[in-house]
Amino acid sequence: MSGTLIFILILFAALCHAGWSTIVKHHKSFSIMGMTCIVEIVVFAPLVFFVPFPSLEIWYFIIASVILHGFYRLSVIYSYKFGDLSFVYPIARGGSSLLIVILTLIILQEHISLLGFVGILTVCIGIFLTSYSKNHKFNFSAFILAVSTAFLITFYTIIDGVGVRLSENKFSFLFWLLLLNGIPLLIISIFSKEKLLSNLNTKIIVWGIPAGILAILSYGIVVWSMQHLEIAYVSSIRETSIVLATIMGLILLKEKKAKGRMLPAVLVVIGITIVYLQI
Repeated sequence: MSGTLIFILILFAALCHAGWSTIVKHHKSFSIMGMTCIVEIVVFAPLVFFVPFPSLEIWYFIIASVILHGFYRLSVIYSYKFGDLSFVYPIARGGSSLLIVILTLIILQEHISLLGFVGILTVCIGIFLTSYSKNHKFNFSAFILAVSTAFLITFYTIIDGVGVRLSENKFSFLFWLLLLNGIPLLIISIFSKEKLLSNLNTKIIVWGIPAGILAILSYGIVVWSMQHLEIAYVSSIRETSIVLATIMGLILLKEKKAKGRMLPAVLVVIGITIVYLQI
């Protein structure tokens, strides 16, 4: 498959992720996230019967990823309770991009060209500048949560990238992963004070279903892409979602601080363009 087509698909995944994040930020709700998990289960429960059962080795990767995804989604919810989408999102995604390129170079010894590294670094700088504002008080609580989210993203991304590459059947890994990775948070949402199942209403369904579809597309495409491209490249290209999330934060969520974060977002686009030229 051509690098250009994969690049376009990852950009589409970025758009889906920005949309999912906007819905979660707008509602700040365990129930919306829980509904997202239900959609994933409904979609992938039938599909796993059409792929081979993963080997024991692959189950280690799936289980580790499911646990990390559970903590990640919790971290996302609490991050958005404390800070703006246009502040939290860039730190979480930019931090993970930088960590991923460092760890994949050291641990996986992936080949990343010098220009490719410059492109990824440009993306990271643009992302961090997007979250900076000299006119507003620094939000320490949101920052800590965003950084913890960055570490979680880093760990599950690398685990999923290695897992999909080791799988004899790539869709087997992908289907089982997407079926199971929302279950921890679904259980939490059922027993939280919001009590998803007993308090299910039209609003949760109307917003939760598109959130679930966007979550499936955003990460499903990313995991699939990591078998064809270096994990660090996929991660950095996907961070186009930061530009989109900033725009959505400004237009849809009326976050006034987002306006001043548009210029650094241009750096993200430049960096991603450099990365594209390396694939």
